[in-house]
Amino acid sequence: MVWKTRTPRAWKRKLAETLAVDPVERRLGGRAGGVLYICGAVSAISYPLLPGALAGHLGWLYAVAAISVIWGLISVAVVDWSATRPFAMHVSTVFSLIGVAVVVASTGGSHSATWVYLFWIALFACYFFSRPIAMVYVVLCVLVQALPLAYDARATEDGFLSQLIIAGTGYIAVGGCVSTGKRAIDRLRMRAETLAAEQGALQRAASAVIRGEDADHIFGIVSNDLAELLGCSLVNVCRFDSDHSATVLATWSVEGMRGFVHGEQLVFEPEGGFKRVLDTRSVVRNNVLPEASIARSRGCKSTLIAPIMIDDEPWGVVSLASVDPHAFNRYDEQRIEVFAEMLARIVVSLSERARLETEALTDQLTGLPNHRALHQRLTADLAGAVRHETPLSVAMIDVDNFKEINDRQGHDRGDAILGFVADCMRRVVRASDTVGRLGGDEFMWILPDTSSHDAVKAVERARELIARGGRGLDMATTSVGICDTSSTSDAAELVRRADVALYASKASGRNQVTLYDADVAQALDAEAREAWFERSQALAGLRALARAIDAKDPATSEHSERVAQFVGQLAHASGWPDDRVARLREAALVHDVGKLAVPDALLTKPGTLTDRERIQMSEHVELSARIVGSILSEEQVGWIRAHHERPDGGGYPAGLAEHEISDGAGLLALADAWDVMTAGRTYSRTKSVEEAYSECVALAGLQFTFGAVRALRQMRASGELDEQRDDEEPRDAADAAVAR
Repeated sequence: MVWKTRTPRAWKRKLAETLAVDPVERRLGGRAGGVLYICGAVSAISYPLLPGALAGHLGWLYAVAAISVIWGLISVAVVDWSATRPFAMHVSTVFSLIGVAVVVASTGGSHSATWVYLFWIALFACYFFSRPIAMVYVVLCVLVQALPLAYDARATEDGFLSQLIIAGTGYIAVGGCVSTGKRAIDRLRMRAETLAAEQGALQRAASAVIRGEDADHIFGIVSNDLAELLGCSLVNVCRFDSDHSATVLATWSVEGMRGFVHGEQLVFEPEGGFKRVLDTRSVVRNNVLPEASIARSRGCKSTLIAPIMIDDEPWGVVSLASVDPHAFNRYDEQRIEVFAEMLARIVVSLSERARLETEALTDQLTGLPNHRALHQRLTADLAGAVRHETPLSVAMIDVDNFKEINDRQGHDRGDAILGFVADCMRRVVRASDTVGRLGGDEFMWILPDTSSHDAVKAVERARELIARGGRGLDMATTSVGICDTSSTSDAAELVRRADVALYASKASGRNQVTLYDADVAQALDAEAREAWFERSQALAGLRALARAIDAKDPATSEHSERVAQFVGQLAHASGWPDDRVARLREAALVHDVGKLAVPDALLTKPGTLTDRERIQMSEHVELSARIVGSILSEEQVGWIRAHHERPDGGGYPAGLAEHEISDGAGLLALADAWDVMTAGRTYSRTKSVEEAYSECVALAGLQFTFGAVRALRQMRASGELDEQRDDEEPRDAADAAVAR
């Protein structure tokens, strides 16, 4: 083991950090100290007038009292303590110890009662100063009280020693309690502030992810949040390139400061903060920067750097710098550590998203190109059409009443219809065409070298083929909207206008093809059309994010889809109308989107959660409600917010009782638990349908509402649960893991 010797500069830096006081605490402490000075002076002046008081050198007493009044008034009314050096409070406190020693000597020495002022000083120090410094002041208080032993012969008589012993232990006991309580309050305040900042940053980051923003933009959002929270001068998010260099991914600096630029490569010194973070893998705070420091070259005098850890390895850093040499303290270390963990989760989520997008260009259900592949092909074909001045058409195709098919007949029948629609379009497309599934029941057909009127002929063949139906399938119809490059050559606008034409087909009765033109656009209510389009896009983004969260753990893959299917069956069994069933299924598809804020290790933890982990896990419900709040209806948001409530009052986040839980929230809670029981998790074994049914019935009125359990009983009576039982196949643990 190599022992490192601290240099004089390092000792000086450590001492400065120990003596430092938070600016807010410094302002409060300076004023409180001034009030104590004034109160002490007033009581000291009146002390000789009290019966039984011993008269001594009253001139010294009045001199100390006068100085105390003057200094107290200056402290309260003149000094800006938040802008002073931290040692100013210590100078004031040490002076108070000297003043008390003089007052005790001038009012009777060992027989004076003014030693009680020392308790004021001890309590003040234990509240406002760090624990090591507070204990030093406690020792000094004991020594000051013991001073009469050096000059008063009576000090060994009349119980002074016993008084000194009792008072000394009192300083330690009371001071320790005050110091411990203050630290607990500080931790709670720190936790509340950190949670508020983290929730705000998470919501902004989640919104950016939903909008499809890239990592650099999201890192920029976090940089701004950190700058606002900690009041620093410079913020950087960097990725390590090697053991001695890093690349700036996002940066923020105050106006007038020479900051960094995106993509700039930083080469750091072997003794610099970046290197220390890389070696120690922990937060590094430095209030005395060396001459060669990167931050010092930008005019900063202190830094706070935290590692961004991915798979227990330092991926990069988030670094803060300030022109104030005492800008950061131990509380800021906790704050930046929380943001570093959040950045790590964002990096993992974005990397996973990028990997899935790169690997998956084909829709698994239909075998057609998926959303990303379609837009890539549209961009390429459109560029060719513009270059060669040839027409290109885009057809948007939607299965009519698809939600009702899913709700009434189940997802299996819905999937079969989507597969049949895909097969029909394959039979009529040309080799140069591209047809794919955008998502849900929506398809896109790209027809190069084809005007919209020619496109109608091909699309009509597909529509008629679909309408005739397939073996074993009920008749399904489709609505189509078409737009070509004679209207616009912008890819996004081309798709939007085809979508408007599709909306017109649905508004006109479905099962038809509509061409986009100005008259069609004006015939529709513009505000309603835009609202419908924007909502569908935002909801698609939320569903994509929810699927990515489910995909983090094989055991929860397609969890949201299964919950949505089962809750739709429960709602039908409860007699809900089709439109309300569809809204409940829509809410179920995104009910867990707030798990973006939950670490992967916690989501997949096999054992029992600790109290702190349960609190952290429960926070995802409120975040889910916030994220979907601007997209779904108030009733849908309420279902999501309350789907972890229990009739016995033991749920969260509000601890609602049976009569306070809405019918939709009750059904969603049972469907969510049903999937956990029948699909299995890392922390519980997979149950059979019969076992899950018995458990749900037994927990009626406790974990599940009576209304939800009645719906489950109705499903069993109608044989819908038997269909699920038929789908079960015996399998061992290995087979189950592979299947998940």
